[in-house]
Amino acid sequence: MISPAFRGLHVHLMGIGGAGVSALVPLLERAGAAVSGCDSGVDGTITRLRAAGLPIQVGHAASHLDGVDLLVHTAAVGVDHPEIVSALARGIRVLSRGECLVKLMQGSRTVAVSGSHGKTSTTWMIGHLLTVAGADPVVMVGGAVGALGGSGGRAGASDLFIAETDESDGSFAGVAAEIAVVTNLDHEHLRHYGSFSALEDAFAAWLARVPVSGAVIVPTTGLSARVTAGVRAPLLRCGLDAGDYHAVDVELTADGSRMRVIAPDGDLGEVWVPLPGAHMAHNALMAIAAARQVGRQSQCAINVQSLARCERVRRRFTVHGSPNGVRVVEDYGHHPTEVAVTIAAAKLGGGRVHVLFQPHRFTRTADCFAGFSSAFDAADSVTLLPIYAASETPIPGVSARVLVEAIAARRGQRWATVAHADDVDEAVNLLAPQLLTAPQLLTMGGRIELLLRAPSTLGTYTLSGVADTTDPHAWP
Repeated sequence: MISPAFRGLHVHLMGIGGAGVSALVPLLERAGAAVSGCDSGVDGTITRLRAAGLPIQVGHAASHLDGVDLLVHTAAVGVDHPEIVSALARGIRVLSRGECLVKLMQGSRTVAVSGSHGKTSTTWMIGHLLTVAGADPVVMVGGAVGALGGSGGRAGASDLFIAETDESDGSFAGVAAEIAVVTNLDHEHLRHYGSFSALEDAFAAWLARVPVSGAVIVPTTGLSARVTAGVRAPLLRCGLDAGDYHAVDVELTADGSRMRVIAPDGDLGEVWVPLPGAHMAHNALMAIAAARQVGRQSQCAINVQSLARCERVRRRFTVHGSPNGVRVVEDYGHHPTEVAVTIAAAKLGGGRVHVLFQPHRFTRTADCFAGFSSAFDAADSVTLLPIYAASETPIPGVSARVLVEAIAARRGQRWATVAHADDVDEAVNLLAPQLLTAPQLLTMGGRIELLLRAPSTLGTYTLSGVADTTDPHAWP
């Protein structure tokens, strides 16, 4: 169920090309709002939304606000942005994407997923399991999914709302969750919280508000006891080796994971998770635990084997094809932990893995510098592009070149396998000889437009057209 609070309003979405913001569109329209938007450029998302009849402007201007009742902005835009300043001066209400989501969820039975890593995939797995079970939920994820019409939102008709909630700006804390899932906590977004202990305190306070009639789902490791100390609801722990939900006979492959899932009430049988990596198998366990908890309350049967048909969220290990035998994979990973586990997943395919990475934000690069220096240890070569600022002001002394030097120093005699490229064209020229002996190219970074968007060629590999339309996980 979607809150009727937006009925009759004209809502303008800044940053509508982003996955998290564009996912609000079907939910706001179901709520009875008229929606418009703007972004700095045109991409596939904006083209799709325009084709659906949405008025979307390129760039930012005060004129976009004519007739607008509410401005919703991506968290990447600060409150000092001229368009936001103009809206406030006109008396137009302003909400962040996370704050808007919280209001959309009001009055619903909410399953909220938060944490540092794995939120999007875990949320979509829950949404998939419950949709297949006939629960007809509202689903909101921070990534594009083909099954959701290429967006991250599904406006189901039931009173069940499955949502990825945002810890980056603290808006998750406003969600009144009936079932709360915390995937993990890492040293991320600490400039908002001030310290890791403050981040833990925020999650502890949120989990303490989950009602006794609900449930809290957490990992068996990596979460300190202080985070769950005040939990009143039933607490379910998930882990590959141990926990209320755990796995046995785990087989990790290049295309996904096979495992037998053991639940508190017994053996659920063999489950195929169609995303590679131990981290994705763990995400699946948490999704199964959450979906089955909802299933009991909603009296719908959850078929855990249906996970085998769960489509990947785009940019979560998206396989674009294998031109001339080189598998090209794109991933959203932009934090050291995400980079390391994604490289590990790629290595499951065997052979050498070459990585093209674009750091995302100066603050993250600075705050996680030591982690980035070691995150690429398992890669056979690393090429870095200049930092994507995401509206941030550059920080003196923080650059991709400095990070390249740190990675090279750590790799010792393998220093020649680390390089910096000023742009994508230079990157593909550097990568060409590497890929002559490599079966995999892995591109990573928080920005969508990396290698696969560039009209460039890599030797005999035409990278502007590698998407294999026979691959259900490929970009359209």
